[in-house]
Amino acid sequence: MNTEELLVTSSWSALSKQNPDGSFQPGHNGPYKDPETPVRNTSHWLISFLKSHELSGEKKFKEAAEKCLGYLMSEEARPMNATFWHRKNPKKDFSNGLMGQAWTIEALEYAFRFFGDERIFSLAKDVFRLHPYKSRERAWEIVNVDGSIKGFDKTFNHQLWFAASGTLLAKHGDAEISDQTNDFLGALDDLMKVYPDGVIMHHPRGYQKVGKKARLLASYKEFRIPKIQKQYNYLKSVGYHGFNLYALGLIHNVHPELPFFNSSLFKSMVKVIGTDSFKSNLSKSPYSYNYNPPGFELGFALQKFGEYSNAEYFLVEDYKRSYSIEKKQWGLKNQVDPETASARVYELYQLKRIELGLDE
Repeated sequence: MNTEELLVTSSWSALSKQNPDGSFQPGHNGPYKDPETPVRNTSHWLISFLKSHELSGEKKFKEAAEKCLGYLMSEEARPMNATFWHRKNPKKDFSNGLMGQAWTIEALEYAFRFFGDERIFSLAKDVFRLHPYKSRERAWEIVNVDGSIKGFDKTFNHQLWFAASGTLLAKHGDAEISDQTNDFLGALDDLMKVYPDGVIMHHPRGYQKVGKKARLLASYKEFRIPKIQKQYNYLKSVGYHGFNLYALGLIHNVHPELPFFNSSLFKSMVKVIGTDSFKSNLSKSPYSYNYNPPGFELGFALQKFGEYSNAEYFLVEDYKRSYSIEKKQWGLKNQVDPETASARVYELYQLKRIELGLDE
């Protein structure tokens, strides 16, 4: 089994699960337990089918991708002609902040490159440009499904992934999106914070706080957090470390010359992956193998930035926990959210072929 076979096999098994309207069964965002619409998983499967078609030449994958695309471009996915409707939790926004939009924009950009239909690019661009960017905070604001503005998305990886989706669009020629993403990326050294070992902080100290007083107050509040909460925050950050690095990998594909990638800060983020303590804490994090697929994310990061041979370790560990040999599909062994876990096999589309040294 290698990574290309893993993607194609899982995609083949998923074909029979596509709904007549082109959508796929939604999950509930793993441990967050937020009921979702089909938009997220359909976005992921769109990429998986297109990549599987490229790898295998199988016509059924292209046909399934066309159905996914039809759903994402339908009124069902954008019922109020604003942002994509990603989740149903009435206590949260229905757009899933910036993150939900970034996932669908990523899929649409890949589909645009495959099909060459300008309508696909226009949709992705228009949704991105709905989101106000404020250079003072170096952050985008959330846009609700009805087009109203909610305020800044305070989760850093959401901002980073939205920036990554913007860089994918900007390379096709859009000055406004390019200006925004370049402004954000130029501040990464200041925006990103790491623990002493190099793990990226899920909620950086003082993030989106402007002015010395506001940042000092944020640092004081951080100091007052109970020890047990700090430990939980660290393990959460470990679980999302690969997710952040994956977004940085997408950005590097477009901007390999970015000075940030030569900084000591960034090098510490990559170096920590190879430590025994990181591997141990990754197994403990509820946001790791049970939700995020670190095999794909860290594998991609190591292929781009680190020691290529170390990628196999995380892929094999993830494979043992997630791949159903009986049903020949990724994610079905995930007890937390198998529908979402299955769809996230799409992240393999960025990896080069790796032999896993496993027999079915």
